[in-house]
Amino acid sequence: MFLQRRAAGRGMRSSMAGRIAAAALAAQPVLPDDILEDIFLLLDDAADLVRAAASCTSFRRIVSDRRFRRRYRSLHRPPVLGFLDCARRRGKDRISVHFYPVEPPHSSAPAARAVVRDADFTLPFLSDPSSWRVSDVRDGRILLSRQTTVRDILKELIVCDPLHRRHIQIPLIPHDLIPYEAIRHFMGFEPFLDPATEKEKETEDEDLPFRVICNVFSDNTIHTFVFSSGTGEWRLVASFDIRTLVWLKYPMLLRRHYACNCFYWTMYARKVMLVLETREMKFSTVALPPESKYRENALVEVGEGKLGLLILGERMLFVYSRTSPNNRHGIEDWRYDNAIPLVDRRWSFGGGAEGYALLEGVARNPYQILGKKTDTQYFTVELKTLSVKRLCATKSDTASPDYLYASFPLPLSLPSL
Repeated sequence: MFLQRRAAGRGMRSSMAGRIAAAALAAQPVLPDDILEDIFLLLDDAADLVRAAASCTSFRRIVSDRRFRRRYRSLHRPPVLGFLDCARRRGKDRISVHFYPVEPPHSSAPAARAVVRDADFTLPFLSDPSSWRVSDVRDGRILLSRQTTVRDILKELIVCDPLHRRHIQIPLIPHDLIPYEAIRHFMGFEPFLDPATEKEKETEDEDLPFRVICNVFSDNTIHTFVFSSGTGEWRLVASFDIRTLVWLKYPMLLRRHYACNCFYWTMYARKVMLVLETREMKFSTVALPPESKYRENALVEVGEGKLGLLILGERMLFVYSRTSPNNRHGIEDWRYDNAIPLVDRRWSFGGGAEGYALLEGVARNPYQILGKKTDTQYFTVELKTLSVKRLCATKSDTASPDYLYASFPLPLSLPSL
């Protein structure tokens, strides 16, 4: 009897303590949602934002709100989660897209592991996989292309989202939209993805719109076409005379970059680049500094509308910038900013995205350590902060870092197709 009364007393005290704790918690001041939003917007790492959202229901409600996501995306670049190697492997009859995730201690490593777990880069929806190739990767999407027949200059296009396992087939460009001169003197076909604008990212739509741009090269002209997912139609938006720029007649030798709302095309040993301004769809040419000649380079957004140029030297990465990225001004507009020392490796650029450039470093003698093959190291370079971060390492030097893959972690991602 005594034990029963004692247990009952403990239960009453425990219940009373619980009520007192709940009352004390309720008495604490509760921050309004708008103040919590401003606090969450200060989190640079989206993984921290995910952890905050998982801590309580009210935090998750704020983070999952579309208005907050728009504000966060406008202030923070999507984290780099790894890179895609899209090289076709010898002896294999299907397209091979391999995802190399960032590795710890990189802050995006948890999100990259989620991509490995949930995304599907095998592209199982493809018919005749051996005929397709990866043409571009941007905003978490992959653009695939293939030539339908030997005589047909047009290509079939598919845009897919491996993270949400969705894809859309793009209609062919109507023949009556292509000038006769482009068909008769056809030299090349270049499809690529146009990044979503900040205004588009701030819309209320659940499905973020996308655009595919195609350049059709002929002897004399580049004709540019744009497909919009909103209208489902192609438009001829620009033409550019290249008769005085002979090197542009060889599109397979061109390297494409994107920064500051512009696409840039460079070629090794050329001291000028072609620029396409995507807002008005106008072409122009811009001179490059003489230091870039016969050296590998990459164009990256610095911030505040400034264009950055990275030039690979001997154990050194040279940084240039200019405030007017898409006009015809000369080399005097380029300003030398800095030089970043590199270790003794064979360095090259991979694909860039979201204001980052990808660096690949291969040992000059890959078997120099006791006959064992050394790692190939991959780094990102961000010009806005002049930071170089290690992404990952592979034991094979056959990985081709074609495209950086950047996106938001799964809890912050909406279906994009």
